[in-house]
Amino acid sequence: MDSGTITAFLAIGAAIFIGFFGNMVFQKFRIPDVLITILLGILIGPDLLGLVSLDTLDGIGQYRDFLLSAALVLILFEGGLYLDIRALAESMKLGTLIMLLTLFVEILACTLIMVLVLDIDIVLAVVFATIIGGTSEAVVIPVANRMRINSKTKSMLVMESMVTDVLTITIAITLMSLIATGSLSLMSLGREIAVNFLVGAGIGFVSGITWLFVLQRLQQQPLSYMLTVGALFLVAGFVEMAPIGSSGAVAALAFGLAIGNRRVVKRWLTSLTLRLSTDNHIQDFHSEIAFFVRTFFFVYLGVLIRFDSFTPLQLAVGVGIIVVILVVRRLTSRLAMSLGDLDKEDADAIWSMMPRGLATAVLATAPAAILAGTVMWDQDPGFESFILNISLIVIIGTTILATIISFAVERNVDSKNRKQLRKRLAADEY
Repeated sequence: MDSGTITAFLAIGAAIFIGFFGNMVFQKFRIPDVLITILLGILIGPDLLGLVSLDTLDGIGQYRDFLLSAALVLILFEGGLYLDIRALAESMKLGTLIMLLTLFVEILACTLIMVLVLDIDIVLAVVFATIIGGTSEAVVIPVANRMRINSKTKSMLVMESMVTDVLTITIAITLMSLIATGSLSLMSLGREIAVNFLVGAGIGFVSGITWLFVLQRLQQQPLSYMLTVGALFLVAGFVEMAPIGSSGAVAALAFGLAIGNRRVVKRWLTSLTLRLSTDNHIQDFHSEIAFFVRTFFFVYLGVLIRFDSFTPLQLAVGVGIIVVILVVRRLTSRLAMSLGDLDKEDADAIWSMMPRGLATAVLATAPAAILAGTVMWDQDPGFESFILNISLIVIIGTTILATIISFAVERNVDSKNRKQLRKRLAADEY
C-alpha cells in the first residue's frame, strides 16, 4: 500500500475507536460523542497532526456527492426504523405545531441575520439557515429517552428530531437543485417539495411493506439484512430516476418506517401474518452502520476545518445564530407548556433539545458539491469555508447547551421528586 492509503486506513481505524469510546462516554456521562469525534477530526486534520493531508481530502472530495447521498439515505432509513407511528399520532397535533413553528421561525431569523449582517444572496441565506435548522436525532433520541419526563414529551422530541431532519434535508437539497438547474421559483419549490414527500414517501412505504413479506420468506437465510440495505438503495435510486424524479432520501425514510412499524402494519393487514424471527435484528444491525456513518461525517467535518479560515465575523455570526436558536426554543417551549398542559420540567426539556448534528454536518458539505459552477456560488468562493465553519460553531455550541440544560432539568426533576417523597412521608406520619 502507498503512504496515502496507509494513512487513510489508520485514520479510519482511529475514528471508529474514538467513536466507540465516545459513545461509551455518552452512555455514562451524557456528554455527546459529537464533540469528541469533531475534535478528533480537527486533531488529525492538516492544521494539527497532519495525519489527513490536503491531498487525501482532495481524493475524498472526488466521491463527496456519492458519500453525501448514501449518508442521507442511511440517516433517514434509520429515522424511519425508530419512528413509532403510534407515538407520532399521539403527539401529532401539539408536536407538529411546535415543531413547524420552531423550525420556520429559526430559519427566518437566521436568514435575516445572514442577509443583514453578511449581505449575501437571500436564497443562499435560506439554504444555509435550512441546513442548520433541524435538531439531531443522534443526540436527541438517546438523551430524551433517558430523561425522566412525560412519555408524550419524549415522543414530541423524537418526532421533532426525525421530521425536521427530513424537512431540512428535503428543503435544502431541493433549493440547491433548483438553483443548479436555474428553475428557482416559489411555485417550483412547492411542487418539488410536494413531489418529494408524496411520491417518494408513497413509493418508499409501499416498497417497505412489500419487503416485509420478502424478509418473512428469507428469515432463515444469512445476510438478509445486507439484502435489505440493497433493497433500500434500489428503492432510493428508483424514485430518483426519470420520469418519477422524487426524493430518494424521503423514500428511504418511508421504507424504514414500514419496516420499523411492522407490528402496526400487521394489524392493518389483518388477514396476513407478518412474523419475523429476527424482529429487532434489522434495527440492531443498522445501528452499527449508522454509527460508522455518523462517526465518519463528524470526523470528516472536523478534518475540513482550517483554523486560518476562521474570522471574528464568523464567530460572531455563529454565536448569534446559537442565541436565536436558544431564544426561539425558549419561547416555543413555553407555548407548548401552555397549550399542552405540560410541567415546567417537560417544557425545559423541549427547550434543551436543540443540538444540531449529523444532518447539519452532512448538508454542510452539500453546497460545494451541488452548486459548484453556478453563478450564485462562484461569485463568493469563500462561502464553502463559511458554511463549514459556522456549522461547526453551531453544532458544538448547541450540543454543549443541550448537555448543560438537560442536566439541569434532571437535577430539577430529582429535587421535585425528593420534595414529593418528603411530603408523602410526612403525611404518612400523621
